Amino acid sequence: MSEITPATDTPKQRQEWQLAGIVFFALVALAILYFAYVILQPFLAPIMLGAVLTTVTYPMYRRIRDRLHGANRAASVMLILITFTVLLPALLMVVLLVQEANGVVKHLQSGDIERTLHKIDLANRMPWLKRVAPNFDPAAINPAHVIIPVVQKAPAWIAENGASVIGGIAGIVIALFLVLISAYFFYVEGETIVAEAAALSPLPARYNAQFAENFKGVIDATFRGQVITSLTEGVFIGAGMAIAGIPGAILWGAVSVVMSLLPVVGAAVVWIPAALYLFVAASIGDQNYFAPIFLTAWGIVVIPVIEHGVRPWAMRGKMQLPAIPLLVAVLGGMEAFGFIGLVAGPLVFSLLMSIIDIYKRSFRIPASEGEVA
Repeated sequence: MSEITPATDTPKQRQEWQLAGIVFFALVALAILYFAYVILQPFLAPIMLGAVLTTVTYPMYRRIRDRLHGANRAASVMLILITFTVLLPALLMVVLLVQEANGVVKHLQSGDIERTLHKIDLANRMPWLKRVAPNFDPAAINPAHVIIPVVQKAPAWIAENGASVIGGIAGIVIALFLVLISAYFFYVEGETIVAEAAALSPLPARYNAQFAENFKGVIDATFRGQVITSLTEGVFIGAGMAIAGIPGAILWGAVSVVMSLLPVVGAAVVWIPAALYLFVAASIGDQNYFAPIFLTAWGIVVIPVIEHGVRPWAMRGKMQLPAIPLLVAVLGGMEAFGFIGLVAGPLVFSLLMSIIDIYKRSFRIPASEGEVA
C-alpha cells in the first residue's frame, strides 16, 4: 500500500484562501458594524453633540489637563463647566420659552389682535386692485379669515399635545445626560480614537490630516460662526421687539435664533412680519408710529451690522462653505438628522469637497477658478 503524503497548498490555492478570508472578514465586519449602528442609532444625536462640544472646547480641556496632570480630573472639570454654562441655561431657556408661549397664546385669545384684523378693510384700502382685477374680491384675502381660526384652535392644540410637550422636556433632560457622558468619553479617549482612526485608514497621512482638519474646521465654523452670530441676532431682535412692545419678545427672539441659523433666509422672516403688523396697527389708530418705525430701523441697521461684524470675527480663519451649498447642507442635514444636522450637513458637504480635492490632486487635475471646487 502506497504511503499517503499530505497535500501541499499551491500558491494559487493559498491566494484563494486569502481572498476567501478577506471576504469573510469583511462580511463579518459589516454585519457587526450594522448591529452596532442599530444599537447606537437612538443615541446618535447626543453622541454627536458630545463629540461636537468636545471638539470645540478641546483646547481648553488640554490646558486644564496640563494644570491638573490628569485626564479624568480635567474631563470632570470640563463637564461641570459645560453643565453650568451651556446645558443648565439651555434647559432654563426651554422652561422660560414654554411660559412665554403661554403668554403669547393668552394675548392672542384676548381679542386685541382679532379686533385689529377686523379693522383692516382691504376692499377700501386697495381700490386699485379692483381696477386691475375687477372679478377679484379683496375680502377673500382678509388676514382675519386666516389668522383668527388658528388662534381659536391654539388652546385645543395645547390641550392635546401638552403631555407630549412634558414628555419632550423629560427626553431633553435624558439627552443632556447622554451628552455629558459622551463628552467625558471623548475628552479622555479622544486622542486615542484619532490615533486609531489614522492607523486604520488606508489613505496617505497627508490626506488623513486633511480630513481631520476639515472636520475640526467645519465644526468650529458652524459653532463659532453660525451659533454665536445667531444667538447675538436673537438677543438683539428680542430686545428690539421688547422695546417696540411686541408680546412674547423672548419667544420671538428664540425663533430668530433658529431662523438665523438658515443661510439666505435669516431672522428677517421674524422681524419683518412684526414690523408690518405694527404699521397696520398704527395705520388704523391703535397705536402711534414709533414702534413700527423703531423696529424697522432696528432690523435694517442693527441686524446687518451683527451679520457682517460678528460672523466674520467668529469665523476668522475657519473653513466655510459658500452660501447656497451651506443652505442646502443645513436644511438637508436638519431634515435627515434633526437639530444635529446643523453640523452634520455642512460636515458631509465639507468631506465631499475634500474627497473631490484629493481626487484632483491625485490625478493632477488642475484646480478650477470657482469658489466651490
